[in-house]
Amino acid sequence: MAEVTNEEANDLADEILRRDEFLAAGEPGPATRALNWVGEQIADFFGWLFGGFGGIGGEAGRVLATILVVLAGLLFCFALYRAIANRKPKAKKESSDGTRVVFDEVVEPSALRDQLARLRSSGDWRGAVVAGFRLAVVGLIDQNIAREVAGATTGDFASAVQQHRPELLDTYQPAAAAFERAFYSDLEVRQADLGDVERLLERLQTVGAR
Repeated sequence: MAEVTNEEANDLADEILRRDEFLAAGEPGPATRALNWVGEQIADFFGWLFGGFGGIGGEAGRVLATILVVLAGLLFCFALYRAIANRKPKAKKESSDGTRVVFDEVVEPSALRDQLARLRSSGDWRGAVVAGFRLAVVGLIDQNIAREVAGATTGDFASAVQQHRPELLDTYQPAAAAFERAFYSDLEVRQADLGDVERLLERLQTVGAR
């Protein structure tokens, strides 16, 4: 067997390594090359940006770029989560005593139901309308149609109904008008006004049963 010199061995090795199968295995794919290129561009950018402030570039620039990209991604995810969460009213957690805040007044649902029944029986339409509409607002809150917010008005609750349960709006509006007449004015309040409020209460029971 002929002796192979070191030079001939090196030439043979170079020839083998230049074959397609070795080049394909050793070279990164298109996706890897693209990511590497982006990383290099970011590193070069930070190298230029911070070059005058301590000479941050090269490997340090790549590390800083990675940290900033991760932080930006986390901030984006947090902003997206907040945006989605704010689109729907948060589920209301009942307080330990079961009270709610309706038009800046603390009310208790069972007491409102008793009050509504008593005032209806006695023919006090004004008082029954006020108690009944407050009970309807409690229903809106408990069914996550509206939020329990201090200072909320009938218009605020109407906006919540329009956004989350628009099919209730035609029932809500007459009931809200009856409440405003009973609570804010000296105008006569009739049994028909209480009927508008009670129709809203019935619709809310139907929605809650779904």
